Amino acid sequence: MINLRYHVVSLIAVFLALTVGIVMGSTVVDRVTVDALNERVTSVGRSVSNAEAENSRLSNQLGTVQDFASQARDQLVLGRLKGVPVVVTAVAGVDRKHVDELRQALATSEATMAGTLWITAKMRLDNDADIRALAGALNAPVDRPDILRRQALSKLAEALAGSLDSTPNPTLAALLAAGFVTYEAPPGQAVATVAPPTGLPPGLRVVMVSGAGANIGDDLVALPFTADLSQPPARLVVAESGTDSPGGRGVFVGLVRKDDTVAPRVSTVDNMESPMGQAAIVLALEDLARPRTGHLGVGPGSQRLLPASQT
Repeated sequence: MINLRYHVVSLIAVFLALTVGIVMGSTVVDRVTVDALNERVTSVGRSVSNAEAENSRLSNQLGTVQDFASQARDQLVLGRLKGVPVVVTAVAGVDRKHVDELRQALATSEATMAGTLWITAKMRLDNDADIRALAGALNAPVDRPDILRRQALSKLAEALAGSLDSTPNPTLAALLAAGFVTYEAPPGQAVATVAPPTGLPPGLRVVMVSGAGANIGDDLVALPFTADLSQPPARLVVAESGTDSPGGRGVFVGLVRKDDTVAPRVSTVDNMESPMGQAAIVLALEDLARPRTGHLGVGPGSQRLLPASQT
């Protein structure tokens, strides 16, 4: 006879079976899931390893290409500017490494280097002492900072115009003494930080460098200075080091290229950080003798990587 104890034992057995089934089923599902995730992790790990190997291969190739570009630059510019006087003018704060690389390319071109002039942060004229110091250097009355700065840049442009004799320009000497401009001798010569040992030579060609990192906004110094230097005869190449990001090659050069008055009278280069850009600057300086100008590089508004060959 089936009694209450039998029913209780039966119900317990049923519930126990259900519990065991649920546990076993969940264990199977979890195992399948875990196995799938492990397989996914393993697959991702293989992909990462493959990507790292490919990146290493591409990095080695890039290093080879960069070595080739540097050596090709030297072959391309060798002797191109023999005996041509060149000065580099830069706004302090830009990457000095790229300026040094440019000066090396100019030395390889056998240009007659007139050194490097750095326009310092004092030209911001953001305090009364600097305003008065600039007025004294210009032998001018104390005036609004924008007016004094504009006068200083005009006079500095005149000093670089190349129509000077062998004596130092008094305005340039005064700006150097007051710290608004500093001077570096050409590579390989004794370091000089006060003033050029002699005046600037006739027929001087100028590379104007500014852009990212400059201690003074390009609208305050580099652009108006470029406008003054762009007056005929052609003597100016404008350059900046850029990055391949939105707006990364238009910080300074972009402003010049958009100026309908200045742009036709100068050459611009937007990739001075590369051997290709440094070669473009040397060749653009050479083209000024024709005269011929152009906009070179890889950024917006560039026409070619290098000047067209002479026809």
